Amino acid sequence: GQGGYSTVYEGVLDNKMKLAVKKLSAQHAQKQFIAEVQALGGISHINIVKLHGFCAEASHRLLVYEFMPNGSLDRWIFSDSKNKLDWKLRHSIALDTARGLAYLHEESRDSIIHLDIKPQNILLGDKFEAKVADFGMAKLLMDKDENGVLTGVRGTPGYL
Repeated sequence: GQGGYSTVYEGVLDNKMKLAVKKLSAQHAQKQFIAEVQALGGISHINIVKLHGFCAEASHRLLVYEFMPNGSLDRWIFSDSKNKLDWKLRHSIALDTARGLAYLHEESRDSIIHLDIKPQNILLGDKFEAKVADFGMAKLLMDKDENGVLTGVRGTPGYL
């Protein structure tokens, strides 16, 4: 898929494991790359997309993630298709997303503020389990007592 600052490719390892390889555009690569690696490098939670690895060679910036077969939430809620999500599944996705955010804010080693929560950044697994993704705008609060005051507009207008 193609986003504003990146292109995502499907990759397959020799053992048949599927991965998502995110290639960042050169103009935004360094800042987004550092934010994603810092945010995801030392954390693990069932509702946060797993970063398997990364590559920084010359001007190329690649991030390798677990593959989420049902894509992003926006594909399901904004689609004209008859394959809409029922309310029970929507509720489950909302709870999964909230659990992921609660982990980032309260339970991870450093508090992480995502700053761009929107349907495009919620990925869905094979059983529609939701995982928070795209940490290119994330802010780490190294001290849990840090107040987290941020200046300037970040993220996508209309979303958190």
